[in-house]
Amino acid sequence: MITFAKKIIQMNMFKRFFTALTVVSTLLSTTLSCQKDTSGPEPTIEIDLPENTGMSYGQTANIPIPSSLSTRKDITLSLGFEQTDNVEISGGVKLRDQLSKAVTVDEKEQTIVINSSTLYPNGARSTTNDNKIPDSYTVTLFAKTGTGETVGKNDFNFTVSEGTIGISGADVSNEIPFAYALYSDNITTYKLETLDVPTQGTTWHLSHSPGESNSVAIENSTIQFSADAGDPHKNSEYTYDLRPVLLKDGFPVASTSFRVVFIPQVKFFFGMYYPDMDLTINLNLLHIALGNGYLSAEPMIYPENYKSSFSLQSVSLDDATFDNSAAIFSVNPQTGAITVKKDDTLKAGSYKIILKAVTTTGHEFQTDLTLVMSPL
Repeated sequence: MITFAKKIIQMNMFKRFFTALTVVSTLLSTTLSCQKDTSGPEPTIEIDLPENTGMSYGQTANIPIPSSLSTRKDITLSLGFEQTDNVEISGGVKLRDQLSKAVTVDEKEQTIVINSSTLYPNGARSTTNDNKIPDSYTVTLFAKTGTGETVGKNDFNFTVSEGTIGISGADVSNEIPFAYALYSDNITTYKLETLDVPTQGTTWHLSHSPGESNSVAIENSTIQFSADAGDPHKNSEYTYDLRPVLLKDGFPVASTSFRVVFIPQVKFFFGMYYPDMDLTINLNLLHIALGNGYLSAEPMIYPENYKSSFSLQSVSLDDATFDNSAAIFSVNPQTGAITVKKDDTLKAGSYKIILKAVTTTGHEFQTDLTLVMSPL
């Protein structure tokens, strides 16, 4: 009887112990669960980057890493290029391959560095496979913890425009650089200047009108016109509209428009010219009365449409410099006619007058008129 009662008591004690153990286990599990929920994922970091950065081909841009990242020593930064179309460049090389070389993170300087000379201008189309570079580049900046968890990311865009090409001897006062060239029996050249554009791995290409390939080309960064360029008879104006282009992997990285107008050799002298017979009559040596006033005929400019302005360069008397400070000799700047004022102080002798003409094309020419003065 006593033994049975003890067993009953032992069973009740076991039940109470088991119940208490269950309660403690439940409380412990709930506490741990609450602690885990409280810690949660790593909070997201706001990354503020410029929406768009622009540069010319060959330039380097530096985008500062925002302070929300630069002050975090437990964060690793990386770049992703999946947002940019992976255009085929050439020889198995694709655009994202070039992007990964061009855009890097400089942890020491805390900047994102963009080296545009590794890329291509946006919108450029290949001359070899007709593929087109996207209108902008998009790169993603990732911020990750030591466990690889992404705690922040943001996209930034940048654009690369074509580099600038200069042309030695070109007039840049108009929208299109231009030059006038005189017909001659020699080649005519214009040196191309790449300025700040890197040329490593590039080649020149010249766009021109059909049928002009035999008269103009690019050699050693120089546009060269052959001696027979333009009008075969060299009597009429002939215009070349050119576009020199610097290519890298078939894509244009720098270019410019260039207009060259070939014009006939300008004839400038005192006398007469008969173009139908190509006959020239020089009247640049005249005898006049000493001390009397005199007005010369207008000098000949041919073709006449190139006539612009005239100026007196010098006067000499019997090969010695003549002091013309009193303006005894003068020139009409519109017509080129020379006037000699009546002056009794003039001495007998040969007065040689040098006259300069500036044409509408900007070319300068000189001619002379000799007036032999003697007493009547």
